[in-house]
Amino acid sequence: MHNDDFMAVTVVEEEKPEATERRKRLVSEISSRIKNAKKFHEKAFKQMTKDMDAALNGYDDREWNDSNYVANILQRHVQQRTAALYAKNPRAVATRRERMDYSVWDGDETTLGMAYQASQTAAQSGLPVPFEAQAIIQDYMQGQTHRAMLDNVAKTLEQLFDYFMHEQTPTFKSQMKGLVRRVITTGVGYVKLGFQRDMDRQPEVAAQIADVQAQIDYISRIAEQAADGKIQEDDPQIEELMLSLKALSEEPMMIVREGMLFDFPESNAIIVDPMCRQLRGFVGANWIAHEMYLTPDDVHEIFGIDIKDKYSSYDVKGRLMGEGDSYTRSSRDEIDVNKQHKEGLVLVYEYYDRKSGLQYCLADGYNDFLREPMAPDVKVEAFFPIFPLVFNEIEHKDVLYPPSDIKLLMPMQNEYNRARQGLREHRRANRPKYAAPAGMLEEEDKAKLATHPANAVIELQALASGQKVNDVIQPVAQIGIDPNLYEVKTIFDDVQLVVGAQEANFGGLSKATATETSIAESSRMSSLGANVDDLDSFMSEIARAAGQVMLHEMSVDEVKKIVGPGAAWPEMTREEIMEEVFLEIEAGSTGKPNRAAELQNIERIMPFLLQIPGIDPSWLAKELLKRLDDKLDITQAIVEKIPSVVAMNQAQGPGTGDPALAGPQSGGAANAPMLNAGASGSLPPMGNNQ
Repeated sequence: MHNDDFMAVTVVEEEKPEATERRKRLVSEISSRIKNAKKFHEKAFKQMTKDMDAALNGYDDREWNDSNYVANILQRHVQQRTAALYAKNPRAVATRRERMDYSVWDGDETTLGMAYQASQTAAQSGLPVPFEAQAIIQDYMQGQTHRAMLDNVAKTLEQLFDYFMHEQTPTFKSQMKGLVRRVITTGVGYVKLGFQRDMDRQPEVAAQIADVQAQIDYISRIAEQAADGKIQEDDPQIEELMLSLKALSEEPMMIVREGMLFDFPESNAIIVDPMCRQLRGFVGANWIAHEMYLTPDDVHEIFGIDIKDKYSSYDVKGRLMGEGDSYTRSSRDEIDVNKQHKEGLVLVYEYYDRKSGLQYCLADGYNDFLREPMAPDVKVEAFFPIFPLVFNEIEHKDVLYPPSDIKLLMPMQNEYNRARQGLREHRRANRPKYAAPAGMLEEEDKAKLATHPANAVIELQALASGQKVNDVIQPVAQIGIDPNLYEVKTIFDDVQLVVGAQEANFGGLSKATATETSIAESSRMSSLGANVDDLDSFMSEIARAAGQVMLHEMSVDEVKKIVGPGAAWPEMTREEIMEEVFLEIEAGSTGKPNRAAELQNIERIMPFLLQIPGIDPSWLAKELLKRLDDKLDITQAIVEKIPSVVAMNQAQGPGTGDPALAGPQSGGAANAPMLNAGASGSLPPMGNNQ
């Protein structure tokens, strides 16, 4: 038995049945819908390409080229704005929805304090606790328990999101910086959420399979090469090994890894329904599609379909092969890459249909779906697992894609290049030159005058002995340069007005007054602040959707493996938990922190916080550290203090009365406030009805 025979036994590929005519028409209809939408957005996509070229080259190739003067202020703006907007990964904060958790207690601290006082008095007197007081206390404790559970779930969600951000490859930070850079350059960028669940057999089983397979391969190879006939192809040892391999292959699969994935499609790889009125939230869109180019082998590996030659072939630049000679417009390196994919690439579409609630996968030129239509791989509240980021959103009935910073700055870039090129040409025009009567100088003499080095002694054929040089040639007077003709400060004034970037951001030295500089800085911060707000809203959308996916998909075991044994994972339904807890991004947490300003603010507010009666110093320390450095943890320091606290409580002696109803002094209801009727004091956090 050969290896091919073995593979036929272990990996059985079922021949996919021919698609029905009705199914083919549906595939064709969806494909046409996507292509028509792509043509509808063609102008915007071409603009994106032009903007990327301009950011790379520093000029508009329609009216400029590399031989002219170029100072790429566009690229500098992209770098500066990206660094200012995304300096670190954001801090996700799980927020518990505000709700009225108490049905009996009115939320008044005095009422709760009186109820506890009544219960303590009754316990000390041996009398039953008044019903009203008992109901208030019970209602309060149930509300607090519910809130504590949700707070633990929230903390678990925060740590999970932070974990998956750091598990991305390439890093989440590098990809997000790339996304911000893409939005500044093209006007729009996308994040696509996914969920990965890898299944595999137990490690020891996988090792045994590998060993048996190696033995089969070895014996088969020996059988094919042996000339003496000692080992035959039908040797029973091979059959024994195959039976062993079959048994091992039937071992159940187990989850080896599961978690969030973040994909960052290119700006023109997302095709939006032409009915869409606003990119943010895809308002009005019934569908969106994500296009990608894969090799036939990739299609086979992902979808289990041998697509053969039943598809439209594309080259590495996304050009349809067969329409003319696609290589004539390519560089030698590009030709080499194309040769590696001589069979052509497959244009694959992931199509999300909001009306049907299904996700379709199809390939251009292939008359069937690559897999059966189904609900999207990840389920989010907004249905589409793709989220757009835009900065310069405008209100216009005919414009869906907002202009990029590059497009807005292009006139200033062109004007700057023209001004500097004019100055260059003026300088060239002022290089020393000479005039001579026609026919006076031979070509050899002209060449000597035009190319001579400094301090050279020039022998001119036209100059006779004793004749003066001025009799043969005369220097041409230079043209004075008016600096006002090539002044560029006004260009940066326009840059400030358009995108809020100052001349100093490009490395220049501003000659403005202190007042003018202050006004310019306020304008810059206002422009930057608008982008920060857009980025925060976008990241909050991502975090909220990611939280929904994790709550729906992740198992308790995997969550505890990542977060730790103290992780809280609800037994509530997805809908229930979505109504209670959601992730959002702490405002401005992606920007470069101003530690000096934060410390100054803390120093100002600390004296006032310390004057609040009954405030917990450990709680205060945790909250302050959370704002300065959320990686610092003082838990261990607090834990080391616990034995002395326990010893102090033991020295006070045991409490009396019903421990379930007693106040904090008697050892019961540990979280209950210690209040007297009419006395001042404060309740623990969340001691209100909101």
